[in-house]
Amino acid sequence: MWRMSTAEDKCLICDKSSLKPAYKFPGLQTCTVCGFITAFTDISDEELAKLYGEDYFHGQEYNDYVRDKDAIQRNFTKRLNILDRFRNDSHNTLFEIGCAYGFFLDLAKHHFKKVSGADISADAVKYAVNTLGVHARTSNYLDMSIDPYDVCCMWDTIEHLREPDKFIAKISTEISQGGLLAITTGDAGSLNARVRGKKWRQIHPPTHLHYFSVPTLSKLLQREGFQIVHVSHPGNLISVDTALYIILVIQRKREKLYEFIKRLLGKLVNLYLPVNLGDIMYVIARKT
Repeated sequence: MWRMSTAEDKCLICDKSSLKPAYKFPGLQTCTVCGFITAFTDISDEELAKLYGEDYFHGQEYNDYVRDKDAIQRNFTKRLNILDRFRNDSHNTLFEIGCAYGFFLDLAKHHFKKVSGADISADAVKYAVNTLGVHARTSNYLDMSIDPYDVCCMWDTIEHLREPDKFIAKISTEISQGGLLAITTGDAGSLNARVRGKKWRQIHPPTHLHYFSVPTLSKLLQREGFQIVHVSHPGNLISVDTALYIILVIQRKREKLYEFIKRLLGKLVNLYLPVNLGDIMYVIARKT
């Protein structure tokens, strides 16, 4: 599955054959021209889809995604409020790539005349459609034929895509003139990422395949006809329970210790903590 880059491989940001092993991120490749960081893999779309089954959202990447709905939607509300600052009256339709369980679409339907989304996780889309009643499809966006839209969102999604450059190129042809593209993803150029190196919390291929910085993501967007109008590094709310699970179970495999502390804290595990390590970027770009 995993491989090193070859002389024929080119950086998807600057199109140069300049990929070398990343010194601070063992196992990854970095472009010596633009600084883009990537994991080279022969993983197929079918294999990627298998990674995002029910277990991914319940135990592997998250403790319980559905149980964290309130915190997740509070974070989405903040992103939506920022996005609203750049909207105009013509921005009536929204499409979300990587809509998961539909939590954002459930909020956005109150701000737009029409919202819809797609995700490769069949389990997640089933919940979005049957429980929340939003319009979503189980599909790879690259394979879809859809009506034009005014706003496109990819929340913590672009790093998961095998060919993110093709997604941006397709969005550029389908989004309306003056439309908005909103993206959140890890910032590999942040202080936390550079200090933590291979221990940076965002590095876990094969689910995270690409690691953007503000300059590399901006360059990709500008190449496809977008103008950057907003860049920030917002924090998120996270429950004490989820924080404990990530630190003790996912990162350190200390499940018994997690269960002990959870019992000890009782209802306190349901409290929310504001967390901002400055390593998640929020970029909004306008189609020119």
